[in-house]
Amino acid sequence: MIKKHLNTKEFLWIALIFWSASFTAIEAPFSFVFKTSIQPWQLVIDGIISLLFIADLIYHLRETRNKIKTGQQKHKKKSFFSLMLIVDILACIPFDLLSYYLGHQDLFIAFRLMRMIRIIKVYELIENITIVPGLFKIQSIVVGFLMVVNWIACGWIYIYPMGSDTDVTTYYIRSFYWALTTLTTIGYGDITPHDNTGRIFTCFIMIIGVGMYGIVIGNISRMLASADRHKEQSRERINDLLMFMKHYRIPEKLQTAAINHYSHLFSKRLSDDDEKIIADLPHALQQEMHIYMKIKLISNIPVFFGCSHDCLKDISTHLEQVYSSPGDMIIKIGDIGEEMFVLSHGIVDVIMENGERMATLHDGQIFGEFALLQETTRTANIISQTYCDLYKLTQKSFNEIIKKYPILRQNIENTTQRRSSDKSQSGSSKGKS
Repeated sequence: MIKKHLNTKEFLWIALIFWSASFTAIEAPFSFVFKTSIQPWQLVIDGIISLLFIADLIYHLRETRNKIKTGQQKHKKKSFFSLMLIVDILACIPFDLLSYYLGHQDLFIAFRLMRMIRIIKVYELIENITIVPGLFKIQSIVVGFLMVVNWIACGWIYIYPMGSDTDVTTYYIRSFYWALTTLTTIGYGDITPHDNTGRIFTCFIMIIGVGMYGIVIGNISRMLASADRHKEQSRERINDLLMFMKHYRIPEKLQTAAINHYSHLFSKRLSDDDEKIIADLPHALQQEMHIYMKIKLISNIPVFFGCSHDCLKDISTHLEQVYSSPGDMIIKIGDIGEEMFVLSHGIVDVIMENGERMATLHDGQIFGEFALLQETTRTANIISQTYCDLYKLTQKSFNEIIKKYPILRQNIENTTQRRSSDKSQSGSSKGKS
């Protein structure tokens, strides 16, 4: 079956239906076995859930009809479709309201149990979603487990009804405790069946418990392992690199540079296989993905603070990633300023014509912007001190962007003025690059 990708609104709707169906699946059996009187709050909740189920039924009927028209879904068997439609319609009926105003509470409560089928359909729908948030996955597993324990507890109460010597809360907790210890195969033996019906029911629950316990633990373990998969791959990659450098006796200074570079990459990316993850997508879609990858990288750089999403997207479209090694001259005195640079990772030195080091720039800083703003030649050398990861923005792109987004020009000018002020206060005159 082809899985479906949901947007945020669609997923929130599924989550709302899930919690509504879960409440019904827990409350309906409880009301049925204890034959509790309907409370005013139950009438309100019953009406809200009925309206939600009606809206959900209409939505899915329209969606199914559209898919059949467009050929995305074949016609289902008429008998099966009619049966499920009847069940869905019955689940929409506010039985608590009918029971409250018409009487016959036992009959209507029995019909309310049909709403429990909705939870099965919701779980089936969740299984067909491409990506489900981890927190919601855990919630669905935990809630599903508690629902099963609740059903078993209610089954025990149905076999052994509550006596007059106890209250509803105490007896339900006692039954829930028995269901949980039996389902998890712990079985303390303090609560035991008294007849053949109870023993057969208990045997059945113990058999279910063996499989269910494994399913719950397996699902949670798989989710935790999946969530940490890329981090573990990153650690393994670094360990392999360390073993490589140790085997070939790489100098310590070079080892430090390599580890720092890897740490930088893994802090900025999901994994070292980001390119491979999107490799099978159409070229145009890959380009869009690369833009958002760059947005993720530059959004935390101070000079881009306050820029709109459109501005960041425009900048990312024009940024070109470049690399430099220690000793490389990125900018040379006297050259015409045709680009500015964003230092994503590494260290560069600002060297004046007389050889004096005027400044040292680190991650997140920019340089080369003054020559673009003033349209002058370079007045300082910029030399890599370490292996550097840079992003270059050409003068043409720079001019186009700052015309559209004045805030970026203001940020760059403020950065340049602040840098000049810092150097002035320290008593040193700084040349502009």
